[in-house]
Amino acid sequence: MSLTDRQREIYDYIVAFRRENGCSPSIPEIQRHFDIRSPNGVAGHLAALEAKGAIRMADRVGSRRIEVVAEKQMSSELLHTLPVYGHIPAGLPQEYQVSAAESTAVFDETMLGFKPREGCFLLKVRGESMKDAGILNGDMVVIEPSPSPSAGQIVAALIDGESTLKRLVRVKGRWFLQAENVEYPELHPRADLVIQGVVRTVVRKL
Repeated sequence: MSLTDRQREIYDYIVAFRRENGCSPSIPEIQRHFDIRSPNGVAGHLAALEAKGAIRMADRVGSRRIEVVAEKQMSSELLHTLPVYGHIPAGLPQEYQVSAAESTAVFDETMLGFKPREGCFLLKVRGESMKDAGILNGDMVVIEPSPSPSAGQIVAALIDGESTLKRLVRVKGRWFLQAENVEYPELHPRADLVIQGVVRTVVRKL
């Protein structure tokens, strides 16, 4: 089953919705979730998924007619539920606040490009300091905890108690954080630099 990125997002949403609610989402619910302008736009995506054998639109009357054909064919070992936390600044650091997960999201590892290990989580990106690395305001990033990150990796970090998303750099034995936007300065810790994890995948809503 070869799906486009957008089709995969909608398919994964349908699968996750069915698991959480015991029924498929309606077209208006899909429309609201993905901010699609019209029901016809959703219907077009569903028709493409049906043509590829991923779903089937049942003949019965009602708003929840989506049946997942490929759900049984996909091994549950490839599906991973990740917690979604709040925003991380891709700009100037902001005061770090511990919070509970806002929600969860289901991905299969073929879309992520790697098998998430325990402790992986998602953060919402706010700001433009990493735009030249292809990480834009509104994106989500999959963070993998790493006890020993390497120089050059993009990391979620606490610098002097404030959180930010930046590239980890080491020069002459000193670690600091660097933006991927010339309008933002390098960040050198006055006291503490704690790496929460490294960015493994960027998730973008089109």
